[in-house]
Amino acid sequence: MPRLWLVNQFANTPELPGHTRQYEVAAGLVQQGWAVDVFASDFNLTQRRYRRLRFPQLWSSERPAGIHWSWLWVSPYKGNDWKRQLNMASFCVHLLLRLLLVGFIGRISGGGPDLILASSPQLPAAWTCLWIARALGVPFVLEIRDLWPQVLIDQGGKSQRSAMVRLLAWMEHQLYSGAHSVVVLAKGAETYVEERGARHTTWLPNGPDLDLFKLQALTADTSVFTVLYAGAHGDANALDNVIEAARLLEQTIASNIRFIFIGDGPEKQALILQAEGLANVHFENPVPKAQIPALMAKADAILLSLRDVPLFRYGVSPNKLYDAYALGRPVITTVAGAINQEVEEHRVGVTAPPGDPQGLAIAIEKLASTSRIEREAMAQRARHLAETTYSRQRINARYNELLREVIAE
Repeated sequence: MPRLWLVNQFANTPELPGHTRQYEVAAGLVQQGWAVDVFASDFNLTQRRYRRLRFPQLWSSERPAGIHWSWLWVSPYKGNDWKRQLNMASFCVHLLLRLLLVGFIGRISGGGPDLILASSPQLPAAWTCLWIARALGVPFVLEIRDLWPQVLIDQGGKSQRSAMVRLLAWMEHQLYSGAHSVVVLAKGAETYVEERGARHTTWLPNGPDLDLFKLQALTADTSVFTVLYAGAHGDANALDNVIEAARLLEQTIASNIRFIFIGDGPEKQALILQAEGLANVHFENPVPKAQIPALMAKADAILLSLRDVPLFRYGVSPNKLYDAYALGRPVITTVAGAINQEVEEHRVGVTAPPGDPQGLAIAIEKLASTSRIEREAMAQRARHLAETTYSRQRINARYNELLREVIAE
């Protein structure tokens, strides 16, 4: 039985808020004959608090879905300051000490890993895993969720000459050139990583578990048209643009349109203040991933919003978009480039340019006034797209093939 070590600082199990890609991949690989160890931080990214560990515990383990899951201690942080960098550094140090110790003991006893898979966006942790793999003499595979440091340049306004960007670019090149294979979640990212040294790339996007996200009939309530946003409330998500669109809609005859925001993030309090006085906007707390299918099924449309950042035109693979496809919910997207193009090409919803609240309001009103028959046709097309391209079952099967190919070399 091959053994895989899978590392992502922000990995979650389904009862926690946040992304669960590593859990879903690991559980799928266990079903296909792998022994999988996942190493993640116990400090939850969404809630900014420890979920399992209590002082002075440094780690704990459990076995969800047959996975050997290790929760590691890291230093806490609240905002995007030096404490966040310390948080990342502490995870790297903990990884280095624990994985080297466990790995060398495993080599003696025959229980070490056959392969290490590290998932970004945390490049320092992935870079640490590259050197752990080399020390243990096992192959290394890199999964790229977000393109660091490019996102810091395009979205964060960092200079390419800044010390942080240059350090991350150096790590990035070492990772791409040192990995046996680089898995990209966004199809458009393949060229990016190849230009920076990747020898072999594979596109394995985010995608829904079709057994959990089942095709659901459209809501029966015709008096209210509910638009749901579920995800991070950060600067990149441009939800201020959505609030302004909601304000425009409340001032028109489209007063039956309601917006629900589920999640958390650094911009949430500012958004709540911006939405004061709007009866058509409601904010709710983040919920575990396991509750998302039922919540999304109650909506009439699912919203995906991002700022107009060059990287987002080709380098994103948004979970909630593909979850909506699987449920059969029309989508509303404001992501210039590949995402808006896909929605328009497959006719699974409506689009608007990013940063254009009037255009977004017009698009939402257009969808709300679309006949039920046409929205049901959108639902069928979306479900077909989920089944043929984005299903978690297809992605996990391809992951199994890829990783077995790597260890067979």
